[in-house]
This record gives sequence, C-alpha cells and structure tokens, in this order.
Amino acid sequence: MKLRFLTTYLIIILFCLSTYSQKHMVFMGIPIDGNANSFVNKLREKGFSKDIEDIPNAYCLTGKFYGEDANIQVDYAYDTHTVYSVTVYIVKRTGLALYSIQRDFLKAVEEKYKFKKEVINPQLYQYDYYIYDGFDPVGLIQTFIVDSKTIQTAKEAMLSITYLDIENYMNYENRKRNDI
Repeated sequence: MKLRFLTTYLIIILFCLSTYSQKHMVFMGIPIDGNANSFVNKLREKGFSKDIEDIPNAYCLTGKFYGEDANIQVDYAYDTHTVYSVTVYIVKRTGLALYSIQRDFLKAVEEKYKFKKEVINPQLYQYDYYIYDGFDPVGLIQTFIVDSKTIQTAKEAMLSITYLDIENYMNYENRKRNDI
C-alpha cells in the first residue's frame, strides 16, 4: 500500500514539474535559451563560421540552412547574454528563386509543429507561425521575402526566417521597460 501511495505521489510531482517546466523554441536542434556564446559555439559545431562582423547585441555567422547558403543573426539580451531570437537570411538574384524555398520550408514547419498561422502581408509573402507546446505558445517563426517588386531599389532578393523564443523575448522586453 505504501509503495502505491509513493508511486502515485511521485507521478503527481513529476506531472506538476513537467507542466510548469519552461519550453523553448529550437533552431537546428539547439534550444533558443541560455548563453549566446554557448549557442554560437553549438552553431559552429554544425559548420557555421564567423565570416562577417557582429552587430551590437547580436552574433553574425554564415553557413548552410535548409540546404542553402545563409547568414545567421543570433540576437541576445544586452544584460544577461540570453539568446531570444535567431534570424536566417537567404539571398538570391530574384524573388522567384526564393518562393519555392519559402514554400517548402513552411510546409516542413506545418508538418513538424502545432501552430497557428497568420498571413501578415501577402505582397511580402510574410507569414507568422505561432508555435505551441500543448496549449502554451513557445515561439514564433516568421518569414518574408523582399525583392525589387516590394522595394524598388533592391538589387537582390532576400528571404528572412526568424525563430523567436517567446519567454526569453518577453523577459528581455520587460527588463528594458524596467529601465524606463
């Protein structure tokens, strides 16, 4: 009898802990959480390199994403160095070369995640996917394409894909607001 009670008690505790555990977005198998230096080192292990100059509060890398040459921007909080988003930039000569990449990528997102999709701007091919773990949103995947049809001065076309971890981003934004 004591063994059943103890087993039931442990199951309830584990259930409660898993319910309250924090879930994070994942980029290329790496949780978007923790220290930015550690995150960048994991990307380097996957073949990314620092061929381009960093910008304030972001690391910039180059490598392959979804089979394409890409630039990666890892954004982190200035005070904690916690990663809150990763943006992928794929550049081609024309938007036409990017439409099929975006379409295939979004189809893969739809197969992998529970999501709520919003079409933000059909002219920019901008789509937001709110990613859920059960009932709770854990992140956002946003894509859009910019080319000479949307910005006349653009000489090339760019597909932007952003993975945003909601918890880390909200923590970052709340800390900024506390400065006010």
